[in-house]
Amino acid sequence: MPHLMATHLDTAMRECVDECLSCYTTCEATLTHCLHLGGKHADPDHIRLLTDCARICAASADFMIRQSDVHMQICGVCAEVCRRCAEDCERIDPSDKTMKECAEQCRRCAESCEQMAAA
Repeated sequence: MPHLMATHLDTAMRECVDECLSCYTTCEATLTHCLHLGGKHADPDHIRLLTDCARICAASADFMIRQSDVHMQICGVCAEVCRRCAEDCERIDPSDKTMKECAEQCRRCAESCEQMAAA
């Protein structure tokens, strides 16, 4: 279900905004999940990466919504952070459903942001 149906954005950008907002939400939920579990899930570097991913996804969506002339660069950074977050979630616990869903959402967001960055 799309988070945004702004008429001023083209379809590709609208889809990318939706992926970024979904990734933001997923990373925030995963962050809570990891802190609740503790142990390796609450490793400071992992928590920092989840937080970075959530924040850059929110920023990326914001830059696209406002049609900032630097949104492509922000999307490029977002794609890189999302890829790192996906890898880290799988590294921490590949059998955990929440971690797996986070990794999958991060990869979808990374792909969408890579396309936006190349536009």
